[in-house]
Amino acid sequence: MMLYNDDDFFSNRQKKEFRINATIVISMIQITIQAVIMVIKGVSHFCILYYAGSKHTPSIKYHYHFHRLFNPIFLHGGNGHLLSNLLSQLLLCYSYENRNGTQDFLLLYFIAGIGGNIASALYFPTATGVGASGAIFGFLGYQLAYLIKTKQPQEKYYGILIVLCIQILLIFEPHTHIDYSAHFGGFFVGILWYQKQKALIGLLVLLGCACIFMIDVPDQRYC
Repeated sequence: MMLYNDDDFFSNRQKKEFRINATIVISMIQITIQAVIMVIKGVSHFCILYYAGSKHTPSIKYHYHFHRLFNPIFLHGGNGHLLSNLLSQLLLCYSYENRNGTQDFLLLYFIAGIGGNIASALYFPTATGVGASGAIFGFLGYQLAYLIKTKQPQEKYYGILIVLCIQILLIFEPHTHIDYSAHFGGFFVGILWYQKQKALIGLLVLLGCACIFMIDVPDQRYC
């Protein structure tokens, strides 16, 4: 697969044909998981997400459930939450993967998602959390850093504005509480990724994981 330089991120014309890539596969997995969760009966939606691996700081600190920094990327609080994230994901990630390659896309997607969940675990240690917003905002941070540094025309910001509007719509989804710390964590990873500071990102991820064990939070289970 051909890789493009950052300078060609917006200037190269995207291929017209539609093709299945990792962005589409991840989206399909997220849709399938949400569909399965919807048909499960006899257990509250909150508990289903908890057992599926939602972000929960006490479980990470006391029981070493490190998968709770990864699993939330595939879980969503409701259909509206899933739909808004899918729209943002397809808008930002599909073209990025086509231009920069699947390997680069997967690395940024999951590192930004994990970084967002670490930020959430530190800032909201007593709350559970789900969603791919941290991963998505990694690409938002990357693109915004590119546009600012290269002084692209104003119309290049339209995609970013659309994604922000989609995320704002989450506020109107019933029983959905926006975890802005996860958004910020992923966004910050995206900026560092554009600056090619991968070693610094790795260091911050390890430091964040270590800080989870220093948080004064009681060991409690919700389900």
